[in-house]
Amino acid sequence: MKTITLSALREQVERRKVAIGWIDDESSTNALRNSGIARSPAKRQMLSEIEVRARNAGRKPVVSNY
Repeated sequence: MKTITLSALREQVERRKVAIGWIDDESSTNALRNSGIARSPAKRQMLSEIEVRARNAGRKPVVSNY
């Protein structure tokens, strides 16, 4: 078994992204987001609460489809 640090793993992932031409920007991330059509009411409530907490803390909330 090989042990790897999280830093080394992150570097490895970033190198692989470059190798396959992955563009890590907001529009690419949004294109991969789940549509939220089949979300449970509990998950929708949780996402809503997360958004409120982010706004109350003065942070930009993560885009969630709920």
